[in-house]
Amino acid sequence: MKPSTDLSNRIAQIYPSLSNGHRRAADFVLQHPLDVATMPIEGLAEGSGTSNATVTRFVRALGYGSYGEFRSALSAALKLAHAPVDSFAGARSEAGSIYTTFATALVDQAANLQAARDGLTEAAVTRAVELVLKAPRVFIAASGASHHIGSFLEDGLALYLDADVVFASSRTGPERAVRHMMSARPDDLVVAISVPRYSRATLDLANFAKKRGAAVLALTDSPTSPLAPIADVTLFAPARSHLLPNSPTAVFALADALIAAVARERPDAVEALKELSESLLWTFFR
Repeated sequence: MKPSTDLSNRIAQIYPSLSNGHRRAADFVLQHPLDVATMPIEGLAEGSGTSNATVTRFVRALGYGSYGEFRSALSAALKLAHAPVDSFAGARSEAGSIYTTFATALVDQAANLQAARDGLTEAAVTRAVELVLKAPRVFIAASGASHHIGSFLEDGLALYLDADVVFASSRTGPERAVRHMMSARPDDLVVAISVPRYSRATLDLANFAKKRGAAVLALTDSPTSPLAPIADVTLFAPARSHLLPNSPTAVFALADALIAAVARERPDAVEALKELSESLLWTFFR
């Protein structure tokens, strides 16, 4: 099992600047996270061929105050990473047919959709749409399970906005996304989308844009999401599932609803849709 994406990213970010000894400690952690979560500092030092002092400096380079703090964080990360496996194993052990499993998945999604609807507030929705409509540029940050939601939102908003809509996140790595975000200004908007397991890349991009003065609209699952504290406005949709690490259906619905509300508020929305329909006329001819 690998350590959490958060810890892996921390190590990856500082790896080029690490000494040889620190790299040996990092490599050992990445290769043996379960062992490291339960071993004393002497064990990691011996296993990586380093010293207690080197291990101490390594964990401090990662941002932890002590080896004990680092090991606790690693244990918590492994527990979080394993939670979907435990849930899946429990669900599989329950008696039921293929049909029951299929129907249960739909019930989960319906419950998430209803919870998203119940959690909406008029103030948050109105503010979210206002931010989208007034921004000269809308950046979208979404990785992992949320990537397809971001792509869908980009296509929908691009149709109804005069603003530039940029899907900043990229599967080819964070460099391209950061280059986009470096141009963010205080009047721009970043729509950050993330569900458990949360994307460190999306959080970093949102934080980066926030520091440059851009507003942040978050589409995420709950107030405990790491996106919630940094967002100017947050729209919530649960992503609970009995069988999967998450279910992005309800957050996808938030994106769809956001597009619908923006289209409704754009004065020339009918003309924009008519122009698109006419331009695609022959693609529908049979």
